Amino acid sequence: MNYLIIFLFCIITPLSVGKSIEAPVCGPLCAIYCQFGNVMDENGCPTCVCKRTPCEDNQPPLAGYNCGRSPDHRPCPSTHYCNIAPNDAYAVCCPRR
Repeated sequence: MNYLIIFLFCIITPLSVGKSIEAPVCGPLCAIYCQFGNVMDENGCPTCVCKRTPCEDNQPPLAGYNCGRSPDHRPCPSTHYCNIAPNDAYAVCCPRR
């Protein structure tokens, strides 16, 4: 009987917690391509505005650095981190926060 109660507790608890932590419902996204992704709104939904840089808060990447997987790559200085696109379209050094 105790095992049944523990089993039910383990099944019901994650389901009830999962329901309370739902992602926001986002509206439709406009059909534009954004190289660095879309700007997010206050709910975490993408807007029809493109990000100007791949760095957080539209910070400019460090010029002259390719920190990716190419033969001419340069590691970022300690003040920056390497931001690599999933498809290797870019690999830039972005300022650390």
